[in-house]
Amino acid sequence: MHILLEKTLRNASSYFQNFFIHEYKTRGLIYEIDARVKFISTIVFVLLAVSTFEPIKLLFLLFSLFVILKILGLSLKKLFQRIWLFTAFSFIVVSPFLFSNLQYSLLFTLRVLISLIAVQMLVMSTNFYDLCSALSSLRIPESFVHALWIAYRYTILLFQDIINILLARESRRVAKTSHREIWKKGGEAVGLFFLRSIERSERLQLAMVSRGEKIVVQKTKLGFLEISYIAIVAFIVLWWISL
Repeated sequence: MHILLEKTLRNASSYFQNFFIHEYKTRGLIYEIDARVKFISTIVFVLLAVSTFEPIKLLFLLFSLFVILKILGLSLKKLFQRIWLFTAFSFIVVSPFLFSNLQYSLLFTLRVLISLIAVQMLVMSTNFYDLCSALSSLRIPESFVHALWIAYRYTILLFQDIINILLARESRRVAKTSHREIWKKGGEAVGLFFLRSIERSERLQLAMVSRGEKIVVQKTKLGFLEISYIAIVAFIVLWWISL
């Protein structure tokens, strides 16, 4: 039982870490679009998804996102590997309504799916530093952007620490132990995790201060690719309204 629990925790940590990481291996057209344009379009898609329960509008929005992903070269397989757990969880949340209101359950899950796809389009194709720079250029308060930047970097390291601790425990286990011993070692691992988290946060903050790290606002003009993407998003919004 404890082995299953540890594997579940390790896989969950790996999943959540992967959810926030920018995809570096592939380079499609969507990677070249200005982060400001992608951020605003993501907000638009999420607002469209959560503002309706009409099946036609939701299916149209989902189809539009699939077309954008295909044209701009973002991997659907990798995207669904990132969002399937949250989508499944949203379906489980509304599962009590399956027998009383099946349509509501399905549409709620569909709304979550569309929102996650829109968010992952941004996360996978945009370096987080570029995203923070885009937020600064959009007049988002600097204190908020800086806190978001630190939180992002720390979150990635936090999940990596969990994975490392679990792997270390598994590699040192040479024989079966009693449940009491397992709980004891588990408590030690939790304590070690909190200590490492505190130390990590202090080192991270000191490193950023010593390097004088600051979010640089990049004010670049929008090119043909950005204007084309804006036109596509505007077309989707107008068609969505007309449905």
